[in-house]
Amino acid sequence: MAAGAAAVALAATPAMAGNPHFIASQTRVSLVGMDLSVKFKEAGLESGSQVTVELSAHLEATYQCINKGGNNPADPKKTTVDTDVAANAPFTVPKNGNLVGTINLPAPAAADVLDCPGGQTSTLTEVTWSMLELNDLTTGAYLALPGTYSAGATVGKGK
Repeated sequence: MAAGAAAVALAATPAMAGNPHFIASQTRVSLVGMDLSVKFKEAGLESGSQVTVELSAHLEATYQCINKGGNNPADPKKTTVDTDVAANAPFTVPKNGNLVGTINLPAPAAADVLDCPGGQTSTLTEVTWSMLELNDLTTGAYLALPGTYSAGATVGKGK
């Protein structure tokens, strides 16, 4: 009788996927301009479920006031940012329980970081992204992404 009750209990339980995890070999990091972009695959998910995936990273960035000639003026104004940033996005898991998605992580907008005098524009000129991590905030799946990703260069002083 106990075996019969166990069989009924198992039959009444919805089919659950097991062991949610990111597949490192199918995860790609790239820079889109100065922003970070990660294409990932997560497996072992329940078909049709909703998950929220977060990309976090450490950012070192340089923002400069650039004049119309494309130079950093003789009285250079610049700000460096050294901070942790994150972005997340919701996803619906397809029928096969494998999710393929992309998350973009932009650097803070230049106008929000550095206030420049008239005739100059606040510009993000250099970034270095490191300590990248993917976290499924719904299932707890986690993947550390090795490497450092850099773009841009500090603009020199003009005449």
